[in-house]
Amino acid sequence: GLKVPHAIATSGRLETAGPNLKMLGLAPGTPVVTRDLVRYAKPDPHLFLEAAAQLGVPISNSVVIGDSVWDMLAARRARALGVGLLSGGYGADELERAGAYRVYQDPADLLVHLDEVGVRP
Repeated sequence: GLKVPHAIATSGRLETAGPNLKMLGLAPGTPVVTRDLVRYAKPDPHLFLEAAAQLGVPISNSVVIGDSVWDMLAARRARALGVGLLSGGYGADELERAGAYRVYQDPADLLVHLDEVGVRP
């Protein structure tokens, strides 16, 4: 399968985000950056900058996938490529105005189009 370094960056605190993160079945060692670890929440870019630092990759080479305008604004401020998902209640037009390079229905739709956002095997 395709191996892409990835992290989770959430504005939730570990106490409240923890149960949802467990449901994702993340691989051991996957970096998780929660609101507890940074000074400011989205739309400030600190969550994404910290996630990239933990991965050891330049933020300018990173793709931020999110489902809110706050995710897209933070991605733009971090100088990452923002990719929107329609699962958060925002429309494609709102996500694009906030800086999304592309918008997809859901994670499954994004996986089919990874080449459009620069992810190559």
